[in-house]
Amino acid sequence: MTRRAAPVLAAASLALLGACGPRYDETTTELVPSPMPTSVAERGDSPSDLVGKVQYDIKVRAESMIGGPNPGLTLQCGGFSGSSLSCSARLKDQTVQIDARVYDYSPGKAFDSYKQEITAKARFLVRDEVHREFHKSIMAFQNGDPLDAEDVLRCDKIPEVTTVRLGVDDELVDTGIRCYHYGGTLTTTKQLKVKSTSMGFYD
Repeated sequence: MTRRAAPVLAAASLALLGACGPRYDETTTELVPSPMPTSVAERGDSPSDLVGKVQYDIKVRAESMIGGPNPGLTLQCGGFSGSSLSCSARLKDQTVQIDARVYDYSPGKAFDSYKQEITAKARFLVRDEVHREFHKSIMAFQNGDPLDAEDVLRCDKIPEVTTVRLGVDDELVDTGIRCYHYGGTLTTTKQLKVKSTSMGFYD
């Protein structure tokens, strides 16, 4: 082997090693593991009084943002005006306001009849729930087939719990967060979009 050929082979070897290395930036993304089974706290029964029922429904809306009942979720509500109630739902160090408007209320002997509209201008975003939903979406796309050995799922790094501002009329809002499915030489990028009660991953 000539001296001139040695540097060329060394450069080729480094390029080959680089091609086998990570295809993602570990400083800005985090691994999405297979979700572990979770023991979800039980949801209590709805109270019988109107104010209790409305508070209960507001808490259910907050729970839908975080993946279900959670003992760490607390609710603090203002006074009930007879037609509206405003509550602050808190998880960790994050708070979102959720409002309810009650109409067509008709008290009854067996049960009260009413309609309501629940709205929120922001929602919780929980990292574990994002990872769980992304994993579920990939499994659904693969009809439940397991990932190949070389496949890797990652999402942009986000806090354990944060909040995202929602759009008018609760349309889907792009969070700016991206999740990635690295499979061999192909990388699929998904945009995380949310509503007050759901999240989804879109091309």
